[in-house]
Amino acid sequence: MAKEIKTIDYDEENDIFYLSNGDKVRESIDIGDFILDVNHDNLICGLEIMDVSENLGISKEVLKSIKSIKMSVTYNTNHVYILLVMTFKKSGKEINMSIPLSLDLGHKTPRKEVLVYN
Repeated sequence: MAKEIKTIDYDEENDIFYLSNGDKVRESIDIGDFILDVNHDNLICGLEIMDVSENLGISKEVLKSIKSIKMSVTYNTNHVYILLVMTFKKSGKEINMSIPLSLDLGHKTPRKEVLVYN
């Protein structure tokens, strides 16, 4: 069952994108322009991307018109794989954005979690 993304925000002036499922954050992990919020179960509950238009190659104008987002997180024993699927109102275009990250959150067995905003 997919969890709902409860907060989504794009700050055009500072070019920062943020999404969260609303879980209480235990810690934030800074990986360059990507900040991952981790809950008490060591699962990613939020994602912040600095300089998002540059990092994802999507114009600020298009980023203002997000219609839906799906974030799939796959946890393996020594890395986390994030896939963002974004749909925009203006273009009606769906963009798949992969964000592979090497990060150990202490998961003993692989698992996958899906967050959705519609």
